[in-house]
Amino acid sequence: MPSLTLNVRFTAKPGREAELREVLLGMIEPTVAEEGCLGYELYLHPTDPSRVVLLEEWVDADALAAHFETAHLKHCAAALDDILFEPFQLRRFNEI
Repeated sequence: MPSLTLNVRFTAKPGREAELREVLLGMIEPTVAEEGCLGYELYLHPTDPSRVVLLEEWVDADALAAHFETAHLKHCAAALDDILFEPFQLRRFNEI
């Protein structure tokens, strides 16, 4: 079964860039410890500190669904409600 990769784009409100990075960085350790997580990496836009891209890789859709139910993701989502300038953009890709 092919793995599932997510590309998630975030844009912070002006002045909230450091908070966005802090919240997302706090997700790395508990997420990579989850069964089924193959990768979880954050990237900062080279010229716009308000923009962050998250690349996630999961063994399958069931592992991702389990991730969506974790306490750390729910906490992150609640924090992001106040930090984000616009809703995050999530794109899913299957390995070829």
